[in-house]
Amino acid sequence: MFAAWLFFSLLSTSTSTCNAFSATSSYNIPPTQTGKTSSTISPKTRHIGQFIEHNEAREYCSECNRPPTQCLCDYLPTTKISLETQVLVLQHPVEFRRKTVSTVPVLKLVLKNCQVMVGRSFDVQLESFIDNACYEGRIPLLLFPGPNAITLEDSDAMEQLGYAHYGKDFDERNGNGVEKSKYLLIIVDGTWTQAKRMLRYSPVLLDKCHTIQFTGTTDRSIYDSIRKQPDFFCLSTLESCARTLKLLEPDNPFMKKAKYHLEESLKALVLTQMKHEQKHLEEYPDSIRNVSKLEAKRKRQHQTSKAQSKVVVESGEKNVINTPKNKFSSDVIADLHDGYELRGLEGPSDAEYVNSRWPYQSKKSLKMIERQINADNVNATRTGFSTCLGIEYSGELVACILRHRNGSLGILHVDNEHRRLGLGEILLNQATVALKRRDEPVFAFIVDGNNASEALFTKLGWVKADPFAKKGTGKRKAKRMWNYNG
Repeated sequence: MFAAWLFFSLLSTSTSTCNAFSATSSYNIPPTQTGKTSSTISPKTRHIGQFIEHNEAREYCSECNRPPTQCLCDYLPTTKISLETQVLVLQHPVEFRRKTVSTVPVLKLVLKNCQVMVGRSFDVQLESFIDNACYEGRIPLLLFPGPNAITLEDSDAMEQLGYAHYGKDFDERNGNGVEKSKYLLIIVDGTWTQAKRMLRYSPVLLDKCHTIQFTGTTDRSIYDSIRKQPDFFCLSTLESCARTLKLLEPDNPFMKKAKYHLEESLKALVLTQMKHEQKHLEEYPDSIRNVSKLEAKRKRQHQTSKAQSKVVVESGEKNVINTPKNKFSSDVIADLHDGYELRGLEGPSDAEYVNSRWPYQSKKSLKMIERQINADNVNATRTGFSTCLGIEYSGELVACILRHRNGSLGILHVDNEHRRLGLGEILLNQATVALKRRDEPVFAFIVDGNNASEALFTKLGWVKADPFAKKGTGKRKAKRMWNYNG
C-alpha cells in the first residue's frame, strides 16, 4: 500500500501567495491566459493586484514583499541560488490569496529557476511550458504519489526516470557519455480536494509528466504550528520541494546552501507569523471563534517555540553561535564547513590571538586591539552586528578579522592549516554585511604587492579608491584604500 503522506504534504499543507511569473511582486496576477487557466481564476483573484494597489495603508518590504514585522530578508541569499532542476508550482487561486502564511513565494525568493502558475486548470500554456522544457533536454516530473510513481529513494530511481522518458535510447545516451539528466519538477499547491480537481481538469500533467514520490518522514513539520496538518508526517510545499531537489541533485555543490536557506526562511516565516497571531489576539480577544482549536494551536506553537529557543543554530553538522548580539548573514552561515564556528571576538585571549597574527604588532598593539574588540561588542549589542569576528575549530580560533579605530577593516588572517576552505571570504563577507547593516562606511587598506588580498577583495565586489595610482616597490610600498562597491 502506498503511503498518502505526499498528498497531505502537497495539498493540505499547501502554501499561498505566488509571484505567478512576476520577478518583483508576490501579489501580481499572471498575464491573461488562454483556455481554462484564465477563465477559472475567480474575479476577486483576477483583480487582487488592483485591490492591493489601492490599499496604501499597509506597507510591504520591497525585497521579500512581506509586512515589515514579518520580513524574511535576513534569511534569504544575497543572490538567488541556481540549481539544475527547474521548478514549476501550480497553485490554486484560493491558496494564492493566503498571503502571509504562504511558502510558495519563498521558493521564488531563494531559487532562481522557479516559476508559479495560478489557476484551477492548465492546458495550452502548461503544455507549451513542458514542451519547451523537453526541448531543452529536461525530463518533466510531477511530484504526486500513486501506484505508478517512482520512489526517489530507490537506488535505481534515476535510471527508472531515464528509461521512462527516453526508452531504449537511454542506454545509447549513457554509452555516448551524454551529460547527466536535467529535470522539470512540477508541484501542485492546494488542498487535497483542490489538487485532485486540478489534476483531473489538467490532463496534460499525467500525459506529459512522470510521477515521482519520496518516502514518508517521522519529523513533525514546523509549518504545522501555523496551519494544522492532517498528520504528523505531513510537509509543507516548500519542505516537499526542498526534499525532492536534494534527492534529484545529491551531488550539486549548491544544494546544501539552497536547502539551508529554504529551511531557515521557513522557520522565520513560521516564527514571525506566530508572533503576529499572538499580538493580534492580545489586541482583539473578541475575535476568537473556536476556543478548542485555538488551544490546540497554542500547544503546537509552544512546542515549536521550545524547539527553536536554542542559542545555537544547527546547520547540518556544524554550529554557528547566533546570539542577539551577533546576527550573522545566512549566506555566511550556509558556507561554513562542518566543525567550524563563526562568532564575535571577545576578551583578552581573542585579542592576544589577533595580535600574534598581525605582522605590524608592537608594544601597544595588544591594548589597541582589546579596545577595538570591546568597542565593537558595545556596538554589536546595540545594532546586532559584529565587525570584529573570528572562526573557531575544536574550540580554538583559527581565523580573524578586525575593524580598526579609523573604521577600516583589517588584520584578516587564516592559519595555514585551515586555508583554502573559504574562511577568509566568509569573514570579509560577514564584516562587510555588518557594516552595511549598521549604515557605516565600508573601506579597507591593502599594502602594494599583497596579491592574495587584492584578489579576495576584488572577488567580493571591492574596488580600489584610486585604480590609477602607481604601485610602490621595496620600501616605497604604500597602503591603498579599497571601497566596497556592492
